[in-house]
Amino acid sequence: MAGVGYCYNFSYSSVIYTDVVKEPGVKWLHMYMFEERDMVQAMIETALSCEDCFSAIILTCDHPHRRVQGRTLPYFMRAKYPYSDLDQPFFPNQAATGSDKTTLKQLLDPLYMEQMLRDGGNAGGTNSYTLSWEDVRWIQTLVNGKDGKKRKKKIPIVAKGILSADDARKAMEVGVDAIVVSNHGGRQCDFAVPAIEALPVVAAAVQGKIPIFVDSGVRSSADIVRALCLGASGVM
Repeated sequence: MAGVGYCYNFSYSSVIYTDVVKEPGVKWLHMYMFEERDMVQAMIETALSCEDCFSAIILTCDHPHRRVQGRTLPYFMRAKYPYSDLDQPFFPNQAATGSDKTTLKQLLDPLYMEQMLRDGGNAGGTNSYTLSWEDVRWIQTLVNGKDGKKRKKKIPIVAKGILSADDARKAMEVGVDAIVVSNHGGRQCDFAVPAIEALPVVAAAVQGKIPIFVDSGVRSSADIVRALCLGASGVM
């Protein structure tokens, strides 16, 4: 699919980054903010060491807590895996970030995961429960420098998970280059407002000053047209 961009999650992808950089096309680096800032820094510096590979960074801003939901389990907890895969590292990039080398078998074992967290380990990073706009500023400085001239070409920072006009305005105040209206696919917090309903509110607050993307609940070309009509610059 020539021309279609790809958002690569460095922390949780099942494909190692050295394979991704070989592929053509537009690639954005998707990341979470962890309590372990050294891990975040290692992740960003490793990914960006591949010259001109990732043209933007998407920071998930709606994940400062464990899932607030009912009985729904993530797909990877319900899927059937070949036995040959169970002893493989679930997160291929773990060595680059300094996190524990957790296998798929261990990840699917709730007792193992509970004990590991109790012992101070982590499976790819501990999601930051104190996530704030200061973290976004820190990432901006880490990526582009205090004066925005650390690199030959500035790498845009995109804030993902915006659902209100207030957060949209805050994002612009901090200096993000774009936002993604998203409710994390509806699986992070039960009863979160649908992204498509939040989109026109956010668009009115942004007033065309920065691009607005939208994801969550997009299942057809008709959904894409609706999102564009409601103020989105693009759909993910």
